Amino acid sequence: MLGFLEDRTRVEGYLKASLKIQDKLIRRVFTILLAVSAASASFPAFSQPFFERYEALLERHKLVKAAEADIEAQRERIQSTIGGWYPRLNLTGFYGREKIRNPVETPDTSFLTREFDFNVTQLLWDFGVANSQIRTAHLQLELVQSQLFAARQDVLLRALSAHVNVRRTVEVLNFAKQSEENIKAQATLEDALVQRGAGLSTDVLQAKVTLAGAEARRVQSEGALEVAKNTYKTLFSEFPTDAKRLEVVSVPEFLFPETVDEAVQLSFEGNPNLRAAMIGVKVAEEAIETTRASEFYPTLDLVGEAKFKQDVGGAAGFKREALGKVQFTFPFNLGFTAINSLRAAESDSTAASRRVSDLRDQIEEQARNAWSNLVTAGQNAALLQNQANIAAEFLDLARKERQLGKRTLIDVLAGETNLINAQSDATSAQSDVIIAGLTLLSVMGQLSVDVVSVIDAKVPGKN
Repeated sequence: MLGFLEDRTRVEGYLKASLKIQDKLIRRVFTILLAVSAASASFPAFSQPFFERYEALLERHKLVKAAEADIEAQRERIQSTIGGWYPRLNLTGFYGREKIRNPVETPDTSFLTREFDFNVTQLLWDFGVANSQIRTAHLQLELVQSQLFAARQDVLLRALSAHVNVRRTVEVLNFAKQSEENIKAQATLEDALVQRGAGLSTDVLQAKVTLAGAEARRVQSEGALEVAKNTYKTLFSEFPTDAKRLEVVSVPEFLFPETVDEAVQLSFEGNPNLRAAMIGVKVAEEAIETTRASEFYPTLDLVGEAKFKQDVGGAAGFKREALGKVQFTFPFNLGFTAINSLRAAESDSTAASRRVSDLRDQIEEQARNAWSNLVTAGQNAALLQNQANIAAEFLDLARKERQLGKRTLIDVLAGETNLINAQSDATSAQSDVIIAGLTLLSVMGQLSVDVVSVIDAKVPGKN
């Protein structure tokens, strides 16, 4: 029991803290919208299709449409629960033959009998059942709205990640092709030297070995590009029309919090899954009230009845009956199952509270991991880019020294291999930075189409 109270106290604290969400999120969204306005004036025209593409994606994606259908269904359920306070009309009629065998003193009867009954029932009071059901329906609407927001975030994260991965594999493939061409040219040069008697056959063979490795890397890169394009098609329902011209994206740093603790706090306030779980706790608590009222209290109804009978009950002729009454109904199971139902509802509430506590811990872990991944990816990208720059300088000098006879072919080929690996690693690291940033925004519940509109998206080759 103490554990239940502690969990409930924690959840109530979360819910009270969540009341501060609106102020903080409104300020943050306002900042983003200001950036959108500034960005829309400064971004080139060719970035607009990027925004429109993602806006259209959120309108047609199956998960988003399914969540929107859930919302419409829940709105209809709200109207259905409100109907608990509306009068209920029951109409009953029959037509048939009635035969009655009476005692000896009374003659038997046989009539074509017919009857029409008209019943109107208006709920007067049910000790809170109907109102509790209405509140539950509204809470469930909030729940599915949070699920819609979560679905939109999930689709955006997957789509942007797929976009970034296509760009990543395109650039890695370009590096692989360039390296293959360079090694092929070097192999041709070494072969020409051998033909003139100025080179070594072993150098030609070494060049061919390195060329075979470069060709294998190029084939692997082509396969990785096809896989990335397939993932892209899963989200956008079409392959990128020109993967080489797919926009290069980057996420502005002002969208990120300044510290990991701020990231955790924003995740507590904005994560849609945590918000949905908190609403689930409130639904479970409302279920306790519904169960208590329905199982332990009666229902009072105002009932009006009218019956129209013709040749019914052995009485020839037309007969009309009318009745108005206040009706008291209290079904009670003598096995005292009402107590079991109430305990079950309380246990459901306890379970929901503890799941929120666990989910809160998971969200904190996700936020800290996302922050750590972003920081690590940024540092790694800087180091790998520096490595690629050094590898490029080394290869340039090695080629010049090779022409002067100061370097062996193995040095040049090793430099070529090191450069392609360094360039590929640096490109992948830059992509990891973008995906890590998007993931952090998603955990905080701030990855939206507004964020997409301020992402710097540039077509390759244009400034």
